[in-house]
Amino acid sequence: MSALDAPIIVASNRGPVTFERDDSGELSPRRGSGGLVTALVGALQASRGLWVAAAMSEGDREVVARDGRGLVDMEAYGWPYRVRYLDIPPVTYDAYYNGILWFVHHYLWDTVRSPSFDDDTVRAWGEYVEVNRTFAQALAEEGDQQRSQPVFLIQDYHLSLVPRFLRELRPDALIAHFSHTSFAGATYMRTLPGTIREGIIRGLLGADVLGFHSQAWAENFMMSARPLQGVRADLARSRILVEGREVLVRIHPISIDVGPMREASASSEVRELRKNLNRWRGNTRLVVRVDRFELTKNIARGFRAFGLFLRRHPEWQERVRFLALLSPSRTEVPEYRAYAEECMAEADAVNREFGHQGWEPIEVRVKDDHAGAIAAYGLYDVLLVNPIYDGMNLVAMEGPVLNRRHGVLVLSRNAGAYWRLGRYALPVNPFDLGEMADGIATALDMPADERARRARGLSRLVLSNPPQRWVGAQLDDLERVRRRRVVVHVS
Repeated sequence: MSALDAPIIVASNRGPVTFERDDSGELSPRRGSGGLVTALVGALQASRGLWVAAAMSEGDREVVARDGRGLVDMEAYGWPYRVRYLDIPPVTYDAYYNGILWFVHHYLWDTVRSPSFDDDTVRAWGEYVEVNRTFAQALAEEGDQQRSQPVFLIQDYHLSLVPRFLRELRPDALIAHFSHTSFAGATYMRTLPGTIREGIIRGLLGADVLGFHSQAWAENFMMSARPLQGVRADLARSRILVEGREVLVRIHPISIDVGPMREASASSEVRELRKNLNRWRGNTRLVVRVDRFELTKNIARGFRAFGLFLRRHPEWQERVRFLALLSPSRTEVPEYRAYAEECMAEADAVNREFGHQGWEPIEVRVKDDHAGAIAAYGLYDVLLVNPIYDGMNLVAMEGPVLNRRHGVLVLSRNAGAYWRLGRYALPVNPFDLGEMADGIATALDMPADERARRARGLSRLVLSNPPQRWVGAQLDDLERVRRRRVVVHVS
């Protein structure tokens, strides 16, 4: 059977739905949003496939407790696919989820002081290995239940070891792994203990196809794999030879599901929010950022850069406002709480220096507010997206397809989205306050025809790459692998 027609089994840390109790006390699913869920659920429904994920809510854990396996047929809720939840003990989950890999792939360590790997690191790594092995065993079990050879689509860095563990259990499996984060360069990867670094690389090399959002992340992986014994990295052909197998390294940037966002933008709730925002902004121009309070998002430097912009360009004082819509993230992690406080302090410092009665340069709104973000996307003159490093960054795509003012995108060169959108954005170095300040000034002073040209280009690029194309590209890659195997077997 073609990989394009085969049953699909997806694995990710978070599933497509979360079970919660409704007003009647019954467990009911709440579907997640975003391009990943949209793309994969569409493919799952077409193949009546299965999604394996960690239980996230108490409702998910209740589902597992019902039969011990955690399998739910979503047909009962109108969706022709199944979900299997894995109930991972909280202590184990914390070590697996909040470990070191996020920090290494986003270059977050202050290397003068951290990291310092010790016995706690060894224990946390052991938990990460155990969770990945649990996922691989569940995938193998579900693969054995299929009438024909399934394809396995494994998503993100949380499950970097699953491809190798699954390969050991099912040597002939068709396996793709996609990294939704950035991938650290070879030099920075050497910060990790050797066993962990090599474990991650060899774990990923268990796949047939490795996918990344950007050429930079794909090249970083290949350069990290290159020194390992028995590994031959062919950069020119984007493939790696290991253990007699060929691993394809591919670049498939994900996109957003535009339809639901535009429907939300036309809703009465968002229309009212836009009116309120217009009243609030008055006659000023509007700079917007939409982010989680996440270390990688570079929020504090963004505020400092805006302060530098006002200092360099006093003619813009009282003529521009900066609206930052920020949602809480990982509040249980001390570094994240400290960073949120630092960001608020930076905004306050700018407001103290430049603000006065009737005009406050920066307004920070901290809450999960999807509708508010949709409304702000429609009204910005400048959208600031300046992450330190980011696997993709969907805000850089959401804003341009909803904006009504030919707003300009100021975009970090270290965002995966830059690889696709950079030609129509204003690129900036996310560590250079001066360059970011100049980017804001250039965007505000840009002639109307140039703003329109760039805005049209951004929107066109996003619309030309729907999420379904992203998952289809991964299946096409696996089909090439399958055909090659058939040719080798016949010959």
